[in-house]
Amino acid sequence: MTTTVAPPVPEAKPALVADSLALTGRHLRLMARRPASIMGGIVLPVIFAVLFLTVFGRVMERAGLDYPQYMMSAIVVQSAFFAAMSGSIWAAEDASSGMVERLRAMPIARPAPILSLLIGEVVRSVISCVVLVAVGYGFGFRFETGVLGVLGFFALVIVAAAAICLPYLVLGFRLAAPEPAQAIGGVIYFPMLLVSTLFVPKEAYPGWLQPIVEYQPLSCITEALRAVSTDGFTDVPATVGIALLWMAGSLVVFGLLAPRVFGKVS
Repeated sequence: MTTTVAPPVPEAKPALVADSLALTGRHLRLMARRPASIMGGIVLPVIFAVLFLTVFGRVMERAGLDYPQYMMSAIVVQSAFFAAMSGSIWAAEDASSGMVERLRAMPIARPAPILSLLIGEVVRSVISCVVLVAVGYGFGFRFETGVLGVLGFFALVIVAAAAICLPYLVLGFRLAAPEPAQAIGGVIYFPMLLVSTLFVPKEAYPGWLQPIVEYQPLSCITEALRAVSTDGFTDVPATVGIALLWMAGSLVVFGLLAPRVFGKVS
């Protein structure tokens, strides 16, 4: 009697897109269940926007600066940093709770856990941006460059959010502890915030400091957002180009580091 042997069933190959979207759904659901995530992602940036525009708006107007037009891009970049710091805490919690080890043992695409956190934080940044723009319109902010300006603005927000969040995810996975990740994230963020053109023009700084202020990443990204949303910028391609170089550098460098750090979590 001849025995027929069934051919081996091929193992299912991990699907990067499907796995990433499935884990992104998990991340967004967990985020929605945490009031702190909503506060940090949406409420806190709105509070900053209202306070800055209310307290400093008239003062800056007397100085000849259209502050709502100037400030809105800064608050959007700031909200992306809030999302990034939150992302580092999520990454650290996954690393410290054993979730990373479970994910590595599952038949899913290796980059999917990192991409899912990144996509989730970018989604939160975009939602925050939409809310902030709506608030900004109440204070006088306008897209003076038309539909192309709107599209360019939100395209830059998406890329900037990814470029800002990715280093923080690497930090969270590397430290594998939420408290140090939060503390070090703040140490990185606040000096960059204070020495930038987010809230005041570069002319407000001493002459020797102005080149650093002008060409550091946060200033370049913020100026690019201002360039695509506001008429009057004479060198938009160069301004946006410098910002894109900074963002591309961040995505390439930390995109290469992220899988290595993720693979060493134990």
